[in-house]
Amino acid sequence: MPGRKERSPRGNPPPSGDRIAIGVVRRAHGVRGEASVEIWTDSAARFEGLSSVTLVSPDESQSKILTIEGARPHGDRVLVRFHEIVSPEEVSSVRDWTIEIPVDQARALDEDEYFIHDLVGLHVVEKGRRIGTIEDMAAGGGGLIFQVRRPDGGAFELPFAAGICTGVDLEAGEIEVELPEGLERLEALPAVEDQPAPAPVTLDEADEAGVLEHRPAEPSLRVDLITIFPAMFDSLLSEGIVARAVRSGILAVTVWDLRDFTDDRHRSTDDEAYGGGGGMVMLAEPVFRCLDAIRALNPGGKPHVLMTSPQGVPFGQAAARRLAGTGWLVILCGRYEGFDERIRQAVVDEEVSVGDFVVSGGEIPAMLIVDGAARMIEGVVGARNSVEADSFYNGLLDYPHYTRPRELRGLAVPEVLLSGHAGKIRKWRLEQSLRSTKSKRPDLLKSARLDDEALEILRTIETDGSDSGS
Repeated sequence: MPGRKERSPRGNPPPSGDRIAIGVVRRAHGVRGEASVEIWTDSAARFEGLSSVTLVSPDESQSKILTIEGARPHGDRVLVRFHEIVSPEEVSSVRDWTIEIPVDQARALDEDEYFIHDLVGLHVVEKGRRIGTIEDMAAGGGGLIFQVRRPDGGAFELPFAAGICTGVDLEAGEIEVELPEGLERLEALPAVEDQPAPAPVTLDEADEAGVLEHRPAEPSLRVDLITIFPAMFDSLLSEGIVARAVRSGILAVTVWDLRDFTDDRHRSTDDEAYGGGGGMVMLAEPVFRCLDAIRALNPGGKPHVLMTSPQGVPFGQAAARRLAGTGWLVILCGRYEGFDERIRQAVVDEEVSVGDFVVSGGEIPAMLIVDGAARMIEGVVGARNSVEADSFYNGLLDYPHYTRPRELRGLAVPEVLLSGHAGKIRKWRLEQSLRSTKSKRPDLLKSARLDDEALEILRTIETDGSDSGS
């Protein structure tokens, strides 16, 4: 189902004279008041032919008519300059507001393209049998997911993917499907938290749909990433746990292109080192300007500024937990020989290293830090006990995990895990965790938090002289 579609900002069919969304303001870009806009239509060129648009707040309680003075492509987004907005602070005041045009100006859809308000309410049919009715939708990790209500009152989730949804007949009010075995009886899960439901959106691409979120008033952690390669963070923010936390509003992540804060025609961010020697040094002034712009978005707050550096303290689980509690984290991603020393002296609160090895830049270490810290925030990982069982959470390595089948190529699942005896399983896992730590990382035992039971098991392990589990 090709192409990006303009979206109805409501879940129901738009009445005559209503609007349709073509994008959403995501963040300020640079210091001149440009807005970085996520595109909900064919391309950035769609914005170039517009003059007047309506901006609508996420809860639809506010709207304002603005004039577009210019638009230019920027990666997979478009940078829009509004006549009425002249500073990053003013862009921040309309962050996550949709950009809307009258519905009669919406582009004509191609074959096999649909607005979401046309799909909600369709009957789901498989080989002539009516399975249920689409009553809601949300964004999943791989695209749009419909909630289908079965005739018996139950519900299941239906991915809107070409391999499952084989045809749409709007006139008949039906969507034809070929369901994987068992999907129809897999009950839709209730929401993890009692939060307002995400605002309905229309179809993006069949397998690449987004969702217009209602976010909490304040995220648990705000992260600003400063880099000269912003596209490197696309995967972090489009797939996985961090992306899901951003969509839900628990985490707010903004990527800043350091080149937007330069003042020369070449957008230079580095120069030769005083005193000679090989390698280039990152300029200090663009970093100062970028930090000024970041702080201006929240004048009353104070970010914790972290620099990725091989000279920093090692990043570990305790650091991940601590950084998750800072509330506002700014990470400087260095390149070449690193930053001008005056950056460290004037603005950096902490230098962090992810290991005693060299990589090309600070972007990948920054992703590790963000992912590690995000997992420590309540609600980011659905099952809290899975976080607490992770390696290093309590100072020990994790225990072994098994899944189906029970036996594979002569290797069997330990019988205790099949016993159903919760107490024995818990003790076995503790023992395996201790054995693994003693064998692979004995240094961790010096600082691990061990209770009396763990200490007794460890003494037994040391007495029998074996680090292998049974």
